[in-house]
Amino acid sequence: MAALARAVRTLAQPSRFRSHAFSTRSHTLSTAAAIDEDAEWAHSFKDATDAFSGEDSHETSAQRMRALVKSGLLRHTDLRDRPDRFFEAHRLLARRAVSEGPGFWIRFTVHYNLCYGTVLAVGNDDQIASLDDVEALGKLGCFALTEKRAGVQSGLVVETTATYDNGEFVLNSPNQGAYKNWISQGHVADQAVVLADLTVGSERVGPHAFLVDMASPGISTGDMGIKTTGNDLDNAWIGFNGVRVPRSALLDAHCDVSADGTYARTTKGIARSGAALYRFDVHAIDASARWREG
Repeated sequence: MAALARAVRTLAQPSRFRSHAFSTRSHTLSTAAAIDEDAEWAHSFKDATDAFSGEDSHETSAQRMRALVKSGLLRHTDLRDRPDRFFEAHRLLARRAVSEGPGFWIRFTVHYNLCYGTVLAVGNDDQIASLDDVEALGKLGCFALTEKRAGVQSGLVVETTATYDNGEFVLNSPNQGAYKNWISQGHVADQAVVLADLTVGSERVGPHAFLVDMASPGISTGDMGIKTTGNDLDNAWIGFNGVRVPRSALLDAHCDVSADGTYARTTKGIARSGAALYRFDVHAIDASARWREG
C-alpha cells in the first residue's frame, strides 16, 4: 500500500517535475550511449593499429596507413568536428610509439594534421569535400614545407617558387638548396601540400599552399637515408622542375587568383598554413602528456 501511495503522489506531481525527471533520465541514457560509442571506437582503433611495427619496411608501413585511412575510423574532418576523437587517436598511437618507435605515429600525424589539416584550415569547400575521396581511395599525403637551405627558418624562408601562367601554376626549385627535405611520407605519398613563394604577373605575393599530385611530371624525390630511429617511416627530398598544376591546386579559402591572373587575399598565406604546424605540436604534446599520466 505504501508503494502504491508513493506512485499516486508521483503521478499527482505537476507535469513540469515529471518532465524534468524524464529529461534527466534521457540525458543520462544519452551520455551513457556516447560513452559506449567512444569505448567501442577506441577498441576498433586499437585493433586497426595493433599490427604496426618499428621493424616494418616503408612499403608495409604505408600499406597499414592506407588501410587505416580507408577504414574511416578517423575522418579527416574529425579535426574540426570531433576533436575529442582526434586527440584520443593520437594518445592511443603514442602508447605504441614507446615500444615500436615514432615512425608510424609521425606518419599518422603528418597525414592527418599537417597535410590534410592544412586543407581543412585553408582549403575551399570543394577542396575539403575532396577529402572524402582521399579516404575512399586510401590516399596518403605529406607536407612539403622544410627546405635544405632554410634550416630552422623553414616556413619563413621559402625558395620554392610558384608562378601563375595561363590558368596554371608552375612550381620550380631554383637550386638544390630549395629542395624540400626530410619530408615524412614523401616517398609513398599520393598528394603533397607544397609551400611555395607565389608570383602572379609582376607581383610576388609570398608563400602559399598548393595541393599537388605527386605523380605530376617534373617532380623528383630521393631518400634521406637511414635514421637513428623510426626507419619504418620514409623521409624524402622533393624537387620541382616546371611542375604544372591547375589553378584549383591553390588552397584558396583566404585568397584567390582569377582566371585572368588577378590576385586578391584576405589573410597572409604563410600565417594560416603555420596554424597546421601549431595543431601538430598541440596534438603531439597532448598525446605524450596523456600517455605519461596513464
